[in-house]
Amino acid sequence: MSAVEQVAASLIRSWQEGRRQPLPSVALTSEAEAYEVQRQVAETIGGLACSGPQAWKLGGAPAGLISAARVPSAAVHGTGWQAPADYCFAFGIEGELFVRLAHDLDEHTDLAKAYAAIDSWMPGIELCDTRWVRGEQAAPLLRLADQQLNRALILGEPQRLQGLPNWAQQAVELKVDGAVVFSASGSHPFAEPLHSLPWLARHAAAQGQPLRAGDLVATGSWTGLYWAPMGAQVEVAFMGLGSVVMHT
Repeated sequence: MSAVEQVAASLIRSWQEGRRQPLPSVALTSEAEAYEVQRQVAETIGGLACSGPQAWKLGGAPAGLISAARVPSAAVHGTGWQAPADYCFAFGIEGELFVRLAHDLDEHTDLAKAYAAIDSWMPGIELCDTRWVRGEQAAPLLRLADQQLNRALILGEPQRLQGLPNWAQQAVELKVDGAVVFSASGSHPFAEPLHSLPWLARHAAAQGQPLRAGDLVATGSWTGLYWAPMGAQVEVAFMGLGSVVMHT
C-alpha cells in the first residue's frame, strides 16, 4: 500500500469511526500527494458533490506553502450556529473574511480580476479540527491531506464594500465568552486578503473544479488559530464589516 493510500485509509477510519487516529508512520512527499489524499477521502465519505456552488478554504503564509481544501456544503453554517455534540474533536477558531463570487474565475485570474469577481464579503469563522492524535504536530503535508484542518465555515451577514479598505488598518477582534483573546490590525498573513485567490483559481481549475459564480471562499486567518473550550460562545468582529458568532 502506498503512502497516499495509507494516509487516506487512516483519515477515512477517523471519519467513519469518530475517533482520532495515530499520526502515520509514512510521509507524503509532495503537495500533489496531499491533494490526492483529500480526493480519496472525499470520494469515500461523500459530501463534495460537484453540482451547485462550492465552498473552499485558503491557507498559508509567506514563509510556507499556499494551501486549499474544498468544504462540504453541509459544513457551511450561518452566524449563531451551535456545534452539535460529537461534531468535532476540538474547536480550533480562525477569524477570516469570506467572499462569494459573482463571476467565474479561471487559471488566467489576476488580483484585479479577483476583486472584480466578488459579489459580497462576510465576516467568518473557520472551525478547525484534526483527525490525528497530536495533529497539531503533524508535518505540513499531513495537515494539508487532512483538509488543511478544516471542519466547518460559519458565515456572518454579507457586506458590499464601499471602496477598497485600507487592509493594513483593518481591525479584528476575537472574543470567547465575552473576553477578548485576540485583537490586532492588518493581521492577515499576506496583508492583502485576496492575495491567494488567483492561485486558488489556478489550483481549482487544475483539480477539475474551476471557481464558479456563487462559490464561497474563506480567504485566510486574521487571528491565527485559537483552541476554544467546549461550551463557549465565540465571536469574531471586523471593524466596519460586521461580526459572526458560533457556540462550541
